[in-house]
Amino acid sequence: MSYYSLEEQETVILYEPVTKQFVIYSTVPKHIKRLKNVAIASLLQDEKDSEGVTIAYRIKVKKLPNSYTFNR
Repeated sequence: MSYYSLEEQETVILYEPVTKQFVIYSTVPKHIKRLKNVAIASLLQDEKDSEGVTIAYRIKVKKLPNSYTFNR
């Protein structure tokens, strides 16, 4: 079961022109699992619930792969 309800879950991708990097934040369990496998990312936040399950994840990457999609 997810920590957040479906109405509360989100994945947001922001681009910072000054640093030329993307910040990706997600509370969607499927997306968090994929983001944890991004080797080129810098971890900014890994929020866990009382059971140690990651419920929110924020990373920073220099480049998004062309084929990078979350709707697979």
